[in-house]
Amino acid sequence: MKEFKLIETISKFFSKPPKGIGIGDDTAAIKTRHKYHLITVDTLAEDTHYRKKWKEVFPNLYRSIGWKLLAVSVSDIASMGGIPDVAVTSFTLKKDFREKEIIELTKSLSAACRHFNVFLVGGDTIKGNCEVFSLTLTGKAKEIMTRNSAKPGDYIAVTGTCGDAAAGLKILESGKIDTIEKRKLVEKFLFPYPSIEMGKKLKLSGVKCCMDNSDGLLFTCHEIGKQSKVAVNLESAKIPVSEEIKKLFGNDALKLALSGGEDFNLVFTFPESLKSLFEKEKNIFIIGRITEGSGIYIDGKPVTVSTFDHFGGSNDNC
Repeated sequence: MKEFKLIETISKFFSKPPKGIGIGDDTAAIKTRHKYHLITVDTLAEDTHYRKKWKEVFPNLYRSIGWKLLAVSVSDIASMGGIPDVAVTSFTLKKDFREKEIIELTKSLSAACRHFNVFLVGGDTIKGNCEVFSLTLTGKAKEIMTRNSAKPGDYIAVTGTCGDAAAGLKILESGKIDTIEKRKLVEKFLFPYPSIEMGKKLKLSGVKCCMDNSDGLLFTCHEIGKQSKVAVNLESAKIPVSEEIKKLFGNDALKLALSGGEDFNLVFTFPESLKSLFEKEKNIFIIGRITEGSGIYIDGKPVTVSTFDHFGGSNDNC
């Protein structure tokens, strides 16, 4: 069973909260009298999200893991227009774990907490057969953006270039970081910087529909279309691609931008009345329109959407 099909199946066994949002958006959101309480959890596992062999070309790998462990959850909070608050962690370590690596990870996680103004308040550490790091993050917001609020006639936009992280992963797997361009893309993959301020700005501007781009642009658009019951029409010429990707990957640049995950940009929709506002923003790119119907279209042609599936392969150790 595919990962997202499994999530759909599991969610049927649980009731939705009486006020707010349960399973199915970037974060859960529980509404009280004056605000929403947000909560999200993410996990980084060896051989799924990172490989020990990467240390051969990027020795400070565990510094990346510590940073990313918090950043990916901050992205979820930002996509709702919220402010991150407190976090708890869970570490599963192998019997022969290296203390130096865990200290490196912890120092970087601490730096991420300071950068994103998050307080780490507890956690759990156990021994296991597979190295796994998990973090649960809470946040708060007076109002929220959701992935089911797109309307026909809306524009769709993304905050930042697409495909950088996927390109960085390819370079990391190649085992050779020998140019400035390659290092820049690798660091985009290893050290994401989601923008809390951008999420707040979109919400205050009147944006109702938003989702982070952690699973790739096409899949994100697919989810917005599916949850909002609309069709998403993209223009390939308007998909923002960095000069580094164009230089290093040539004809594959657009494919990486459309299907590559872990960029942690925000993808959002907005009405005609906000177009002039967002056209002035340097890091916002309008990439298409929302129409009645269903499915994803690029330059008028329907496309099949795919994303990384955690259950697409096997691992005998985990």
